[in-house]
Amino acid sequence: MNILEKACLILQKPVCDHCLGRQFGQLLSGTNNEERGTLLRNAAAMSIDKEKLNEEDKRLDLSNFSGIRFHYLKEKMQQKPCSVCSGIFNEIEKYAGKIAEKTKGIDFSTFLIGTKLSAQLLENEEQLWERIGIDWAEQLKAELNREIGRTIEKALRKKFNPKNPDIAFLVDISKGAVSISINPLFIYGEYQKLARGIPQTKWPSGKYKTSVEQIIAKPFMRRTRGKAHSFHGMGREDIDARCLAWRPFVLEIKEPQIRHMDLKKTEKEVKKDRRVKVRKMRCSDMNEVRMIKETRADKTYLAIIECRKKIDKLLIRKLPSLKTEIRQRTPERVLHRRANLLRRRNVKMITARLLSAKKMQLKVKTDAGLYVKELVSGDGGRTKPSLSELLQNECVCKELDVIKIEIPKRKK
Repeated sequence: MNILEKACLILQKPVCDHCLGRQFGQLLSGTNNEERGTLLRNAAAMSIDKEKLNEEDKRLDLSNFSGIRFHYLKEKMQQKPCSVCSGIFNEIEKYAGKIAEKTKGIDFSTFLIGTKLSAQLLENEEQLWERIGIDWAEQLKAELNREIGRTIEKALRKKFNPKNPDIAFLVDISKGAVSISINPLFIYGEYQKLARGIPQTKWPSGKYKTSVEQIIAKPFMRRTRGKAHSFHGMGREDIDARCLAWRPFVLEIKEPQIRHMDLKKTEKEVKKDRRVKVRKMRCSDMNEVRMIKETRADKTYLAIIECRKKIDKLLIRKLPSLKTEIRQRTPERVLHRRANLLRRRNVKMITARLLSAKKMQLKVKTDAGLYVKELVSGDGGRTKPSLSELLQNECVCKELDVIKIEIPKRKK
């Protein structure tokens, strides 16, 4: 069956130019479906413009040729609704208008469009394909998405972006309604926590009045008018530990009404709370969130250690023996929220400086995920080897600071 024969088979029922041309959507680059439909309809009209129609011509629904002027064909032709789309392409401006109304007051640059077809439209399309096949066809939904998207681009001066849109629209044809979904705003930065007693993220129980997340998010929530926020950090420090190194994070603002702001100015607002500093704030995306969550960064800590007995200086000399694999059961202090697993982590560097007979300053570099407090105390034998075991002394970490985070270079 050649193209004209297939077009005439389609024209045996009322069909608009969009639905006629769409069955040949994979042919002729640079031509839209409506233009293809017009070309095919005119070609079919020329093939039947004769004094007497043959039996094949009589099978055509002549309403398809309403408005076309013939030399010989004198039958009266009145246009009928399209048997495939029921005239839905005439309603594109209406749906674009609804989208414009829904987005008043929302700041966005890019969008994605989707449509939900009625059961009847899906059935109409299936019936057509059963008659003619799908050799060069495009789906009705795909063309609707494209045509509504083009109208929105022109009317709102926004750009269609299927991969990373600011906002997504769903047009429900059966209900004649439009819904919108505002995608999160992701902001990368690096923070220092300069005070103890602050968790990284908000505690559901309300035990802690604030967190690093809340301090950083507050000015961003005010400027974006977002509904909620999440915090994605490259690891975390203990609540009673400071982070003097710069820890990468991504702040996720959900359903932001405003996406564009002066990040430097907002960064300065965060710094007004002297407990947290931030830097290098910039726009980010979900891919960077995944990268941050997956990155395993070595860390260097500075700890103040107090011992129950006087520290044996001879045993201090054996400190390099802790540069080895450390076997740690999940610490008792976090067993209520973490699985009881055996972790194997490495100490890569360790030095000590005596501060008094029972106190020392410990500097240690470890793999990501090693519990430093338990490396010191031994956690009742759950961590082996430990500083307490090595010094034959009961040692406790009184203060802990993260002083360096070794961020691996990203692969290009």
